Amino acid sequence: MALMLAGRVVEVRDGKAIVDVDGKLKEARLDFLRDVKPGDYVKIYYGIVLEKVSKEEAEETLARCSYHRSRKLELTFTVSNRRF
Repeated sequence: MALMLAGRVVEVRDGKAIVDVDGKLKEARLDFLRDVKPGDYVKIYYGIVLEKVSKEEAEETLARCSYHRSRKLELTFTVSNRRF
């Protein structure tokens, strides 16, 4: 499962945006949008900026993502009768 991320654009260079996503810098391609500038809020999906959004919509998207990040994920699997 992939989550949509959102954040504020810090820098634009070489067809890519550097986006502050909840305090972490992410690089995202600008294949679909060319009018993105520092200070804009954007949504990112699989490393591509999909759309510009309002600050409120970006915060709402991050709030949904933080719910998923706060959940503890445990994975177990069995290979040749050994449990990992």
